[in-house]
Amino acid sequence: MTYPDPTLTSFATVEAIFADPASAGVSKLIGQALLLNGNDRGKALTCLNQAQQIMAKGPDEAADRTPAAKPVVAARGGLAPWQVSKVRRHIEENIDETITLVKLAGLLGLSVSYFSSVFKVSFGVSPHAFIIARRVEKAKRSIALTDAPLSEIALDCGLSDQAHLSRIFRRHTGVTPTDWRRASILAAQPR
Repeated sequence: MTYPDPTLTSFATVEAIFADPASAGVSKLIGQALLLNGNDRGKALTCLNQAQQIMAKGPDEAADRTPAAKPVVAARGGLAPWQVSKVRRHIEENIDETITLVKLAGLLGLSVSYFSSVFKVSFGVSPHAFIIARRVEKAKRSIALTDAPLSEIALDCGLSDQAHLSRIFRRHTGVTPTDWRRASILAAQPR
């Protein structure tokens, strides 16, 4: 079974309701369908069909196929687990600031070029792509859970301004920050 576009993720508030991996996968797919419904009904229906397939399976089978069930293993030729956690922690703690490759490589005592290559082996994306994805995730949570202005959220996520946030956010999620906020408000309302 394939899962939807990994750049699209669901609301933190929706996922928090579900504890087991199969339910979290279903909630992620439903959240994506809610967001895509106005813009791309085909993708929204695909997400809902995938959610239905997960729900139709038994709990054991669904849990085995959920992406969250993958064990954390050090990638061959990549960073050691302690290095991964140190870099990840530094990025999370400093997401609102400028994060340079020089600083990240320096944390581990590696050259910038070597760090970049082993980072990509370990994380599957370049350091820049990973940092941008983490900033978008933080923005998604802030947009969904607060009524702070988008310009303030942009600065809190380490982006230069609201226009930068909007451009990056749409590139990663397929929707604008304003549409994300509207969808999260609708998802949070009782039915």
